[in-house]
Amino acid sequence: MPTELSAPRSLAESEFDQFFSLDELAFGSEPQSAALREIDKQLLEADRTIGVFDGPQIVGGASIFTFEMTVPGGRVPLAGVSWVSVMPTHRRRGILRSMMRHQLHGLHESGGEAVAGLTATEPPIYGRFGYGLASRSAQLTIPRSHSALRKPQGIDAVTLRLIPTAQSLELCEQIYARQLLTRPGMLVRTAEWAKVCIADPDEWRAGRSKMRTVLAECDGQAVGYAHYRIKRQFGMPTPTGDVGVAELYADDAASYAALLEYLTSIDLTNTTSLPGIPLDGPPMHLLENVRAASPRVRDAMYVRLVDIDRALASRTYSAQIDVVIDVADPFCPWNAGRWRLAGGEKGATCERTTAVPDLALGVRELGSVFLGGNSLAALGAAGLVEERRSGALAEASRAFATDLEPWLSFGY
Repeated sequence: MPTELSAPRSLAESEFDQFFSLDELAFGSEPQSAALREIDKQLLEADRTIGVFDGPQIVGGASIFTFEMTVPGGRVPLAGVSWVSVMPTHRRRGILRSMMRHQLHGLHESGGEAVAGLTATEPPIYGRFGYGLASRSAQLTIPRSHSALRKPQGIDAVTLRLIPTAQSLELCEQIYARQLLTRPGMLVRTAEWAKVCIADPDEWRAGRSKMRTVLAECDGQAVGYAHYRIKRQFGMPTPTGDVGVAELYADDAASYAALLEYLTSIDLTNTTSLPGIPLDGPPMHLLENVRAASPRVRDAMYVRLVDIDRALASRTYSAQIDVVIDVADPFCPWNAGRWRLAGGEKGATCERTTAVPDLALGVRELGSVFLGGNSLAALGAAGLVEERRSGALAEASRAFATDLEPWLSFGY
């Protein structure tokens, strides 16, 4: 007979090893090395890491990372949900639901982040809790034989040099920070996360070389960088290999193109892999033959609006908007009902109203358009948004839209 489970509670640091072992069992992964576990322990926030227990055994776990995320018009605090796992022997007992409720209701009651986000191993699970797909990425594998680029003006003024990755941290983070406001969905990196992004444990190499760093400079100033690893294959008749790019950022198109040209022409390699770039990122336009790079679209960030009024008022809108939205949210009932959203390029307000609604939709759909990448009109065409006032859907769709696709700049 099933035993009674505990309510979710915060973990003590002494319970972190149990927490990590649960994650390994839930995801069928090998035990972490001591070095990798130490990295994870430094990142976990003890007061935001929870567990569900069956007696002394932890059978469910989840955590929140404290982030800031770029949104149209600025940045917002983001509750980065991660490390969600349930013991395989304890599935279908409401553990995940209790942890999701603990997190979302806790954020609301404490006045915490108005927006939560996650990356999903199984996306359908999180839709039940109001998370909507808000950003995507593209994966490219560029054959050297089809790596010709359209070269922007100024590329000849860019110089490149290799720099030890361990010594590149400060310069590269300055470049990364300058990119943050260029695209919704990007995350501010703390010093701890910056170190993780250049960490190089054996488990992350997958048979590749140590991480290498190439710096782009113009007029003596660092203007771009790339972190990459090489996987060699000494076959016949000639050696082959792949350049796996971990990060690629630049202040301008010429510097980006210079770095991309370098990464696609390294000796003894015949492919360059870009594991996650924006759907409209520079390689999609710079490559003469982007089809040969076999673009593959992946889901990235799923967004959940914890408090609709605070969330929608925290971003700007590309066109004037004045619309009443009827929102369905059974999991977080304080969001349910009618909201009047009014604003434009300089800011917005979102307040309760009893006015007749112009649109009706679920909180999942609202989360999916929050960063501006998905179109309200497209969701309406799919039957996921109901237009109550003629023309309201097109008006709202234009206002929510952004010039560039949102993009999750690093995983967590």
